[in-house]
Amino acid sequence: MAGLYQRCFAALVWGSVRTALRLLLLMGLALGATVGPLTPPALAADPAFDFSDWHYPVPAGKWLISRGPCGGNGLFSHDCEYFEDRCAFDLTPLDAGMDSVPVLAPQAGQVFFAGNRTDSGLSVMLRHPDGRVSALFHLSRIVVAPEARVAQGQVVGYAGSSGSSTGPHLHFDVQPNAVERSCLPLETIDEFDRRTMTIVSHNLAWPVLTLPDPPADLPGWLPLSGPLAERPLVVFPGSLLLAPGASFVVPVAVQTAAVPLGGLQFNGQRLTATDVVGEYSLFALPLTTPNTLGAYSRALALRPAAGRTTPRTALLRFTVRAAPDLSATLGMVVINPSFLAPLNYSYHTRTPQLCWSESPAAGPGPLTFRAMAVGPQAADSGWITATCWQPPPLAPGRYFWKVFVRDGQGYMIRPNQRPWTFKLRAGS
Repeated sequence: MAGLYQRCFAALVWGSVRTALRLLLLMGLALGATVGPLTPPALAADPAFDFSDWHYPVPAGKWLISRGPCGGNGLFSHDCEYFEDRCAFDLTPLDAGMDSVPVLAPQAGQVFFAGNRTDSGLSVMLRHPDGRVSALFHLSRIVVAPEARVAQGQVVGYAGSSGSSTGPHLHFDVQPNAVERSCLPLETIDEFDRRTMTIVSHNLAWPVLTLPDPPADLPGWLPLSGPLAERPLVVFPGSLLLAPGASFVVPVAVQTAAVPLGGLQFNGQRLTATDVVGEYSLFALPLTTPNTLGAYSRALALRPAAGRTTPRTALLRFTVRAAPDLSATLGMVVINPSFLAPLNYSYHTRTPQLCWSESPAAGPGPLTFRAMAVGPQAADSGWITATCWQPPPLAPGRYFWKVFVRDGQGYMIRPNQRPWTFKLRAGS
């Protein structure tokens, strides 16, 4: 080992950087052979890698990583070249389909992008308080509007196979900010098992989920998909937010001992179990909501308790409200803006004004713009109509910046275009 150090030092002295790098690699291999694998630096030391208050964007329980990050141990891995794929997890159930599974916010934040991208399909991107951006792709339905604020565990959509997809799954990645084209490792969220390529989500469970406008084909296994704190007679979703006149099916689990002979009675209909799992029988409850707004409940007739003759009931509660306007999530602006000033990779002694242009063909007016810069500090113009913006004074260092566009329909540009960069000299 001493010989390797000497040869590496000599290579650096004589200017052979390539030789020095090769020798450093040999030194690393030698160390690994004598003292075991080198331990990577603690990622949590950088706040960007601290996911201690995040959860995976699926209901509580165990899920399969059907396609893992670049270089992972899974049977399949993502593209190492593209930043939205490099660190991504594709999530599916362990032994069932992913169609219409509720997709949850991994942390509180604000909807940064909601729209239909050619490759990632129906997509929601959330911007979180520290600037990180989580991406949720290939949805079958979006239920949050652009700019909406969301709580951790709030349902933002339902999983599917839209866009470039070979089957229903949820693509999940996290970027350090909305400007740079890079991603963050996800292995420190909740529980991750590299050997089996599975995760355990600690997000909200089915009994406390609020389901807004769910699809008609919610999976019947969802009520028992995660841990139950108690052993309730009936496992309903926490609450339902529904449009007037909506028709769909609510999956529920009922303790088999509480199911009346001949089947379950719900809303005047007799239902039979679709499956039995452990002590629970699974049922699909057909529901059509009234046309009048308000709070409602529907009774589920259960077997009388031991020693009693009066049937027990459980109430499915739901709220009928006006359907939200989600038209801005149907498409996107497809023409990128042109960056004009400052010139890319230019040096400055004071914070420069940022200017750009956009083709009128980008979409119906009025066009609005949002410029963002990240570096030693972050700056955000908010949505403006001007095509130049003066950021506040910034600390010296290198900055990346880009511009987002929204048209008169509310459609927004996809957030993955390349940024430009400028550098502020020290002492500016």
